[in-house]
Order: sequence, then structure tokens, then C-alpha cells
Amino acid sequence: MMELSTDRIRRFPLFAGLPESALRKVAGFCRRNIFPKGARIVEFGEPADACFLVEYGQIKVYRSNPDGREQILHIVEGGQSFAEVAVLSLEIYPADALALEESAVIVVPKRPLMDWLMADSRAALSMLSGQARWIRRLVDMASALQLEDVAARLARFLVVYAEQSGLGFENGVFLEFNRKKHTIAAQIGTIPETLSRNLSKLEQAGLIRREGKGVRLLDAESVYRMAYPELDLRSGGS
Repeated sequence: MMELSTDRIRRFPLFAGLPESALRKVAGFCRRNIFPKGARIVEFGEPADACFLVEYGQIKVYRSNPDGREQILHIVEGGQSFAEVAVLSLEIYPADALALEESAVIVVPKRPLMDWLMADSRAALSMLSGQARWIRRLVDMASALQLEDVAARLARFLVVYAEQSGLGFENGVFLEFNRKKHTIAAQIGTIPETLSRNLSKLEQAGLIRREGKGVRLLDAESVYRMAYPELDLRSGGS
């Protein structure tokens, strides 16, 4: 198996900032896989024996109940990682992961990773930081599902989507959705029909305009206020 270049590892926040010697060590025990669309990468309940770095593509991390209803925990895209928490603190994977499109994934096996972390405190701190970000995401999601209505969750999705896409959240910006409507609906804890109704409400209120496969922001400040009502934008927010 050909050893991965350190440049492939360095781009991920989980390992960014580490010295070249540490990156070479990580690259030495990783492998790169291409998963076709629809491939299952991990399954709920399987032994957590690796975490994953996504080079390109989209990975859906989700839980489902016996009647088939899904709750999407995360859509992982290029430059992001997943399953770090499972590898560091759990015996099994707590969710399923499925490739929504062809995806290149760097597989980081648990055993050599843990050995490396035991020997390198700086690496351990980097991994803990990534774990903390993921836990905060789950706490925010649980809070939103309990306390916020669908319109607020949709508004927050638009803000986060713009940030992750590298776009400024301002009037005139076009957000082209690279995922299907049912995926977006599941991600914010609703169904496609309710998502469509709430997009219509935002459009009728003059906050967005639907165009093709996305939306254009017409009143970005109002959308941001809907997403984060606790913030006072007049005092310098966003």
C-alpha cells in the first residue's frame, strides 16, 4: 500500500498545525478508499475501529428508527472528519454513515492512532478539540429540536450552510443546495412538505427568493435574527 502524502492529512482541522514528523507518522498508518454512491461506510453497533477524513464527496451520518424515519446528525463534506468521538470514547459506532455520492475517504485505524496519541500529548490535545466541537454540535442540535420551530431551524441551516460553503452571509448571495430536499428536511428535523412550506413563508416575507436548486438571500439580517434571536445585530453582530 502506497503511503499517503502529509499534504492530504494536513488539510484537516483534526491534524492541522502538527509538525511534519507527526504528520508523517499519521500518514504512515492511514489508507485511502473510494466509496461509490450508496455505499455504507459504517453501521450502527459495529466496533468503532477507525475514524474518517473526507477528501471529497458527501457522507450522511444518521440514526434511524424501526419505521425507517431518519435523523441526520451531520452531512460530512470535503475537508471534514467523522467518528472521532466513537474511536476515542466508545466501543461501537453510535450511528450509520452512508456515501451520498462518490467519496474519497482517508481511513484512520484506531489501534495505531491510540498508540500515537499516548505518545504525543500535542496530538492528543488536537483530537480532544475536535471531539469537543462535535459534542457541541450535538448539544446545539438537541436544543434546536426541542426549543425552536422549523422556521428558526431552517434559518440556522441557511446561515451554517453559507459559512461552510465559504460564502458571505449577506444580501444577494445565492446558496445552491448540493443535497436533496429530503436530506435537508431530515437534517433540520422535519419532513420535505414542511420544509417547502417554510421556504415559502420566508419567500413570502421577502427574506429569500427561490431560484432553481437553491435560494438567494434578500434580507440576510432578518434571516440571521431568526436563526439566532438571542443576538443583537445592531450592536455589531454578523
